[in-house]
Amino acid sequence: MNIGIIGAGPAGSLCASRLSRNSQKVLLFDPRGAWEKPCGGGVTAKAFTRYPFLRTCVDTHRSIGNLAVISPRGIRTKVTLEEPVCIYSRTVLNQLLLDRALADGVRFLQERVLDVRRQETRWELLTDRGVHTVDFLVGADGVNSIVRKKLGERFASEDLMMTFGYRIRKEIDNGIVIKFFPKFRGYYWVFPRPNHASFGICGRLSQHNTQSLKQLLHGFLMESGHLADPAETAAWPVYSALIPSLNPQSLHGNRIHGDGWALVGDAAGFADPITCEGIYYALRSGDLLADAISEGQAASYADRCREDFAADFIHGAELFEKFYAGDFLGSDFITRMVQASSRSRALRSIMNAFVAGRQDYRTLRVTLIRKSPQIALQIIGSALRPST
Repeated sequence: MNIGIIGAGPAGSLCASRLSRNSQKVLLFDPRGAWEKPCGGGVTAKAFTRYPFLRTCVDTHRSIGNLAVISPRGIRTKVTLEEPVCIYSRTVLNQLLLDRALADGVRFLQERVLDVRRQETRWELLTDRGVHTVDFLVGADGVNSIVRKKLGERFASEDLMMTFGYRIRKEIDNGIVIKFFPKFRGYYWVFPRPNHASFGICGRLSQHNTQSLKQLLHGFLMESGHLADPAETAAWPVYSALIPSLNPQSLHGNRIHGDGWALVGDAAGFADPITCEGIYYALRSGDLLADAISEGQAASYADRCREDFAADFIHGAELFEKFYAGDFLGSDFITRMVQASSRSRALRSIMNAFVAGRQDYRTLRVTLIRKSPQIALQIIGSALRPST
């Protein structure tokens, strides 16, 4: 079977690599090749466990062992990560995966796909350089996927997060910083990356435009001492992008495959609905689709994703409003959680498991209930302990 994959990011390249190794003929399309996608670039321990080859570019990432979380009321906690998060340049990460695909026999075409058309049982891909025909079509081309627009449903603004940020050439040694704002569905971040730091913010596209995000980001950069005058930002490399963060109804109705086609990664809406982390799910969806096609069971792809991670996304999406805008014990939910975690080793351990990918949303409530006596005792003990 001839397979055409549009998009050479992690999802497209890994899927292409796996399919080619399983004796499929693969055309991989991307006009940019490996490029610096505007995202944090964080790769968790869960991804390294499943895809250990990612460590082959160990010299080109930052291994981060500390996470600082700041609540909407300015309460701060610091978590020492038991399993560090590795921050990659996306150019480096994408090139690693593209090189593996090429080594596995994938034919890479640096062409922009302008249209896809069904021709009886095959697909015709019109690019800026010619026309190609394939038997199976894969959309791995992000939230603005041409495959999704033609064959699925476009994302609603309520299902997308808008990001805005800067890449600044400065060394940040105190780890990852995540800052939340009152009643704001999103967060601010600092990610130490190779040779620079990424400062950014994300919020619901339906509630915030780029200008409002920019103002919030500038305010926190000035408050935290990274920016003295907004005019300085004129010299900083800027980035902006959309990330899927689907609500429960959209996840239930999310169509990611049909007769002779499928979507992977961001094009399929596969990013954590609360944290927006997407690299692992891009890789995993590409992997699962390759398995389904190679086994002659392409129609099972959606079920495989649901069983592996997509069902858990629904649990996360159901917690979205409570997490970002809910109240708990007279304050916002996030502030109470930050206060509790600063006093409880057990709660920090749960946070560690969540960051590493070992704690899912489905069992989070059960875990918290089971650990609640220990958490309560540690909080009380911390409150009674004499300050030094």
